[in-house]
Amino acid sequence: MGNSTSSAGGAAPLQQQSSKTPSCKICCACPQERRARDECTLLKNVDECKTEIESFYACLLKEGFSAEEVSALKRNTKTM
Repeated sequence: MGNSTSSAGGAAPLQQQSSKTPSCKICCACPQERRARDECTLLKNVDECKTEIESFYACLLKEGFSAEEVSALKRNTKTM
């Protein structure tokens, strides 16, 4: 009754994903998505690689990295 810690509704499904503990460091996570992102940005304009870039960040979230960690990685990424 009053001691329940669960909340009603699915307001933040991405927040629930962060409860998973990453099995590796962020630099080693999502190698296939990272490779596709890197190859695309090397061969094409960064603007043409939005799908690959977002797929990589989505994978990091799915692997259990927090939204703050992924946002920090986005901020620290050099733009060309």
